[in-house]
Amino acid sequence: MPSFARRLHARKQEVFSTLEELQGFLDGCALPPRVRNAVEVAAEELLSNVWKYAYPDGEPGEAALALEAGGPVVLLEVADEGLPFDPTLVPPPPPPSVDGAPGGRGIHLVRGLSSTFGYRREGSRNVVTVGFRVA
Repeated sequence: MPSFARRLHARKQEVFSTLEELQGFLDGCALPPRVRNAVEVAAEELLSNVWKYAYPDGEPGEAALALEAGGPVVLLEVADEGLPFDPTLVPPPPPPSVDGAPGGRGIHLVRGLSSTFGYRREGSRNVVTVGFRVA
């Protein structure tokens, strides 16, 4: 089963370079365009959240990204040792409005694109696992 795994510093540039590497890996996978797009959006959203929110006050931190492709479900996992945060408990955002501030919808976007969305706390690690049904 094709797999991709990276450990990275939770910094903007490393997040972007990891996402570029992931795109290169996905080029070699025979995924339907809908699934590939969903995987790319979810990886970007989850890694961006780690970089922006997991480590307060600019503290250094790491993240890990893992992807397993080739089966009936593509599995994406993002882990960090930042502040405890369970994205499965985030309430739905309010409907968009002209006066509303942008943002706050990424987790719900990932939920909508995926077939499974889970969280667990392993010791000091947040682990988010997202599944995308291929067929």
